[in-house]
Amino acid sequence: MYAYQIEPPQPDARFHKIKALLGKAHLAARRAARMWTGRIVVETRVSHILIVSDSPSRLRAVNRALEKELKRLGLRFLVNEPVPVPAERP
Repeated sequence: MYAYQIEPPQPDARFHKIKALLGKAHLAARRAARMWTGRIVVETRVSHILIVSDSPSRLRAVNRALEKELKRLGLRFLVNEPVPVPAERP
C-alpha cells in the first residue's frame, strides 16, 4: 500500500478525472487477475489517494497519469514509500 498526500485538502469534485483514472486502473488489474485499487480520502487537513496493490512498484502507467493530472491541477503532493499490508487470517 502507498498513498499520495495532497495539501491543502481539495474538494471531492476536483478529482473527477482522477476518479476515472483510478476506476480504469482497477478494471485493468481485475482483467489481468492482479490486485490494484485506489481510493480518494478527503480529510480536514489533507486529501489522500490510497493505493493497494499486489506490487510495490509505482512505475506503472496509472502512476504517471495520476501524477500528470495532479500537476495539471497545480496541486502539491507527496508519495510515501510502499508499506506491506498484513494478510487477513481466515
